[in-house]
Formats: sequence, C-alpha cells, structure tokens
Amino acid sequence: MEICKDNKKILVVLTGGTICSAPNENAKNQSQAEKAEQYIISDFKSSDSKYKDVEFDTVKLEKDILSENMTVSVWNQLLNIFRDKSIWTKYSGIIVLHGTDTLAYTSSLLSLLLAGAPIPVCLVSAQLPLMKSGKKPKKESRTNGYANFRASVELIMNAIAPNVYVVYRNIANDKHRPGSLFVHLGSHLRQCQNYSNNFYSKDQVKIKNIKNAQWEGVKFETDTFYLNKIRELKDSVLLIMPYVGLKYSRINIDGADAVVHGTYHSDTVCVERKFREENYGESSVLYLLDCCKEKGISLFLAPCDAEAYSYDSTGDALEHGAECISDTTLELAYIKTLIGCSMNLKGKELKEFLGCSINYDFAYKKQ
Repeated sequence: MEICKDNKKILVVLTGGTICSAPNENAKNQSQAEKAEQYIISDFKSSDSKYKDVEFDTVKLEKDILSENMTVSVWNQLLNIFRDKSIWTKYSGIIVLHGTDTLAYTSSLLSLLLAGAPIPVCLVSAQLPLMKSGKKPKKESRTNGYANFRASVELIMNAIAPNVYVVYRNIANDKHRPGSLFVHLGSHLRQCQNYSNNFYSKDQVKIKNIKNAQWEGVKFETDTFYLNKIRELKDSVLLIMPYVGLKYSRINIDGADAVVHGTYHSDTVCVERKFREENYGESSVLYLLDCCKEKGISLFLAPCDAEAYSYDSTGDALEHGAECISDTTLELAYIKTLIGCSMNLKGKELKEFLGCSINYDFAYKKQ
C-alpha cells in the first residue's frame, strides 16, 4: 500500500461509550456520537496545537453502543470499516472513539487483526462525558477525553510507528484530577479495575513530549494483517473465570469451539484434590476437561506459564489435557483464541497459532 506522505487527514471512527455520550437538550435528530464528534473536533480545532489544521473524516457504527454492550456481531461491524482498502492510503492515521468497559478487549482484537497496517490506529476513551448537561451544555473540564484525543492526533502527525495504540490520561488518585498521559500498545493493555478510572500495561510509555512515545528494540509487524484471513469473527469461544464455589456441571459448553479458562495469580486452578490418584468432583477443572474431551473441544488455561507444572494443581490439569497460553494478558488470550477459531483452526493447528507471536503480543515473556 502506497501512503501519501503529505496527507494531513485522520479518520475518526465513532463507536459509542462515555466519550461519545452527549447531552440530549438539542439536535435531537442526531445521535449522541454525532454530537460528541462536533464537540471533540471543534475543541481540537480551537486549541493551541500546531496540528489544528488537520482534516477529519468520520464514520460511525449502525448505532451508538455503550462498550459494556459490545458483542461479537458489533465487532464485525467495526471490522467492516477496516476492510475498506482505501482508508489505508487516504489517511495519516485512524482514531477510534470507544468506551472504557471493554477497551482492552477491542484493543487486543485490533492489535492482532490489523497487525501490519501501514498507518497508526489509536483507541481513545474518556472517564467522563465531554459535556455537562444543562439548559446550555458546557464543556466538562474534568474529562480526559479531550486530552486523549489531542494526544492521539499529535502522535499520528508526528509519525508514530504504524501499530494499534491506546492513548489514555490516568486520573491522579482517582479524584478527577489530571494524571499522567500514557501510550499503550493495544495488545498489552489490561482491563481497568473496579473502583478505578485508570489503565495500565507492562510497557506503557509516559508521554513527556509527543516524540518520546516509542518502544526501543521492538520490531512491529509488517505484512501479517490477519483481518484478510477471516471472513468474520465467530462467537464460539467460552471464557471462564475461576472463583471459590465454581461448579463446572452448571456450565454448558455446547456450541463452543474452545474454552479459555482464567487462572489465579500463581497460574493455578482448582483440581479439588491434593494427590493425583484421588477422586475429583464437579468443582474440579478436571471435570470440565473430561466434558471438553467428550466433545472434542480444546481447553486453554490463561495466563499460564508452561513451567507451571511445579504447582501440583496446575500440573495435574496440564497432564489431564489442558493447554497453556503463556506470556499475554487474559484479554488477549481470549481474543487470540477467538480469532483462531474464526480461522477454523482446531487441535494442534489452534495450539500452534496461539503459540506464535503476533504484533509483539507476548508482553509478559520471561527473560
């Protein structure tokens, strides 16, 4: 793809979420995303940024969606936007306005499927809406949405390396005061925790000036672009989180092509026995493994180091047939499995796919 080096145009993709929320007092025939688009772009155009003459085109989903309502079918709508080959030569970069609740899942998805894209893609969210409600809506000074958008524009215009990024200013002490502005590699982002408005990743870069956002020694993808390898995402992967009291007899795995099972912090899961010759019941992951074997479904523990055999419980599960997804976030492990199953990979082929590096996704690999 030949990129126009002198291009000063950015595509803004509107999905919804808090950053696309707006007061309903006027222009009631517009979607909230369309109103938010006007607020955020006009604010940037009136700023003191030296890039305020950048042109913007916008495209939106069929309807605004809060990110907690994200589904695989909505992801497919979003991916269809990126299937348009003209956007990769027409724009200097792409900014996706997205809610915070499922941000890490979507950033992982785009990081893998758009690996090798020729221009940068930045996901931008906000912890508060852009405007305050009232008779005359006023700019919300506490939101980080404007700062995140501006930083993304400036990163793109400063020719940050093509990749998928999340640009987000954390909140100091969660008291709605400005905190540090970070750039994250999309495949490394972790979900925002409850009782927090902040996002983190292992190798996040704090922006002191726009030009310092880079990762030394990291070679990004150049020609993978897995989006061309799938027709659409299939909603066929079951993600299970461990908790005390979980009984696997209550879980229906019919229709699943694979199961991704989360682990406790030490890469462990419940096997409900101390010695491997002991019996186990419905609270044991071994029970679930037996169910998966009967249906020919792969079960992956994630994140789970391949050396976790040192734990009797995890070693028991691995010897019983569970597979490991190591060195990534749980969000990315789920997404990567979803992509593999959407490519109709099974068994050994799926395992090999999950073990291959895509766009520097093994962020937590031990040195």
